[in-house]
Amino acid sequence: MKVRTRFAPSPTGSPHIGNIRTAVFDYLFAMHEGGDFILRVEDTDRTRYVESSLGDMMKGLRWMGLDWTEGPDVGGDYGPYFQSERLEIYHKYAQQLIDEGKAYYCFCSKERLEEMRALQVAAKTPPGYDRKCRDLIPEEVAEKLKENPHPVIRFKMKREGVTEFEDVVRGKITFQNDIQDDFIAIKADGFPTYHFASIVDDHLMKITHVIRGSEWIASTPKHLQLYEAFGWEPPIWVHPELILDEKGKKLSKRSDTVTAFMSYIDAGYLPEAMLNFMATMGWSSGEDKKLFSKEELIEKFTLEGIVNHPAIFDLPKLNDLNGEYIRMKTSEELMVLIMPYMQKAGYVSENPSEEELKKLLEVTKLIHDRIVTLSEAPMLTEFFYKNDLEYEEKGLKRFKKDFWKEMMTHVKENLEACDDWTYTPLETAIKSTLDQMDIKVGDLMATTRMCITGRTWGPGLYECMEVIGKEECINRINRAMELY
Repeated sequence: MKVRTRFAPSPTGSPHIGNIRTAVFDYLFAMHEGGDFILRVEDTDRTRYVESSLGDMMKGLRWMGLDWTEGPDVGGDYGPYFQSERLEIYHKYAQQLIDEGKAYYCFCSKERLEEMRALQVAAKTPPGYDRKCRDLIPEEVAEKLKENPHPVIRFKMKREGVTEFEDVVRGKITFQNDIQDDFIAIKADGFPTYHFASIVDDHLMKITHVIRGSEWIASTPKHLQLYEAFGWEPPIWVHPELILDEKGKKLSKRSDTVTAFMSYIDAGYLPEAMLNFMATMGWSSGEDKKLFSKEELIEKFTLEGIVNHPAIFDLPKLNDLNGEYIRMKTSEELMVLIMPYMQKAGYVSENPSEEELKKLLEVTKLIHDRIVTLSEAPMLTEFFYKNDLEYEEKGLKRFKKDFWKEMMTHVKENLEACDDWTYTPLETAIKSTLDQMDIKVGDLMATTRMCITGRTWGPGLYECMEVIGKEECINRINRAMELY
């Protein structure tokens, strides 16, 4: 049977790191097996629906190159791919279960259910529906339907024995049936619950492997019993372990780690770095290798490589990977990538001139080995574009030495006499100050850097001075001497 995986997000908020990791595994496995990767939108929770969520999800997937074989805006033989457009299908199968005595109408009010749960909590018994409506006789059901024509539909879970399944990552998992709840399949508003709709859709869409977060393990007995009730073959179950933050805690919105996936796009991480990072967060090829191209990941990805212990969201590792991929770009490619950030900062115009582009390329070359994320570009290059420097606090000690103004006066005079504004003549001009005063080379270089860049760190001083230009460098030395 052809491998078919699905990524089925609920558009209830910004895409989460855990969601996207699941999509990466789904995609890589399907592509490795020459199968299909389906995008299905589980939009039945109308109370939590966020209109922008789906757009962000689709943008994030496509940004990483995870193009779906079937789904919204692509189509396919098993649509619609929005669950909100499949209500007739769910009602048909729910009715089948009722007709076969495998599901039932539940007329219990919200107030009764809340009271029941309060008593369960007080008695410290497992919470769950008490099955009050499970064994109503047909006449009672008919009478109640007159009063409440839109009750919920609950599935009849088994009361005895066990439900067990084999998980690719965790092996055999067993659940006692007597602690399972008769869950709601169709809500009073006519929309299905996740438990019901996902199983119907997975069957009809011929999904062969369900890869999903470990939080769904506890729900798998419900899903397996639904498959059995319909007489359908269940898929192969794959539940990767949780992703933990750097402190070893469950990754969540309350974690110190930023979990919103789109923020990493905005911050200027490269898609190839993020794909590499996400794929290897909980999966291993079994080799000592750090960088994988998309093609290599597809070639090597197997379900057996998914580790059976929690993965750590290691931000330093992501930064290291991103830096590596940036280094692999040409300076021309990197210039194009940082352009939007430079334009947003106001350093480059919307329609840059040839002169602007030439300067930006020179600046890009100087930060190429230092930049970690694209969004850092304005901060790293600010002093090339802003003449009114903000001086780094820890470097101000350079302006407190008794000799610094005398030293910088010599530097300025030597630079003014420099006709060739390139690396070697600039080095000669500045270091000639050592022959004019008894000073240390460290004081000379650090103070000159502070005057011209406002910083104690950065690309090579002479390379920076070449880009900034003679007139502006001398102006900056004068300004520092006037201010301090």
